[in-house]
Amino acid sequence: MKIMMSKIHIVLLTVLVGLVTCFLANGVPVRYAFNNRKTSDYIVYSRDFSHRHLHVPKSQRPQGTGTNTSLPANTRESENWAGYVDTPLSGIRYTSVSGSWKVPSISTNQENAAAAEWIGLGGSSSPDLLQMGTSQEIENGQPVAKVFWELLPSPAQEVMTVPIGSIIHATISPAANSSSTWNLKFTVNGRSQTQTIPPVTLSPSYAQGIGTSAEWISEEPLNQNDQPYPFANMGTVSYQSALVDGQALNSAGNQIQPVALVSSNGNVLISPSALGKDGESFSTSVISTKTNISPN
Repeated sequence: MKIMMSKIHIVLLTVLVGLVTCFLANGVPVRYAFNNRKTSDYIVYSRDFSHRHLHVPKSQRPQGTGTNTSLPANTRESENWAGYVDTPLSGIRYTSVSGSWKVPSISTNQENAAAAEWIGLGGSSSPDLLQMGTSQEIENGQPVAKVFWELLPSPAQEVMTVPIGSIIHATISPAANSSSTWNLKFTVNGRSQTQTIPPVTLSPSYAQGIGTSAEWISEEPLNQNDQPYPFANMGTVSYQSALVDGQALNSAGNQIQPVALVSSNGNVLISPSALGKDGESFSTSVISTKTNISPN
């Protein structure tokens, strides 16, 4: 009897392993939760939405009918990004980016809505983009936040679930003595232990591509068909310690570009604030009333 039961257990285990392998091989999204796991237990799964490169609205769009809002000088419009983008003025390539933010909540009455906050390299003037951040969705009627990373054109990868209100500090940089291996690291709530995602290997041309810009972004994510999810109200997100190559985002040698998320009819949905006096802090805020960009 014991032998028979052992054989049954082995057969069931074999079937289970086969099903999981099949799911992962075919890119089927896997929902999961991490509770009291060790660092070595963190597993990465494919997301069912993507954080694409900068989408700029079509020039021939209807004009909005709301009131005007004032934005930082030379704010660029985007269909899916809000925040700040740096590009190097001297022709050099960026090799690191970092930043901190508090994970926001989103309204529970917005079914299927999604929001994201991240730092990244590339994606503005190049289709190549390496990014890391947090995303929020409504699951079982409650907002749930997860750390993710993404290397375009592959789909986003979830790392772990974190509590709403967590303070995230993320860094993307090349490994020591290697131009092809890149490290993505983050801390949650200032814990001394830093979580490291398995190193990412980039080709020389891809590394060149992502070096063309650095970003700190609040985003309306897109699905695999490049269509936006329902807009999620993430309120105000404050970004701190926004550094590129170890320097403040407004350091000499950087071309600074504020970006506002604007709807197809010209209404501002998320606006960036002016930079703080330290040159490495700002916030993005969801606009609660219909507003248009006022002339600078």
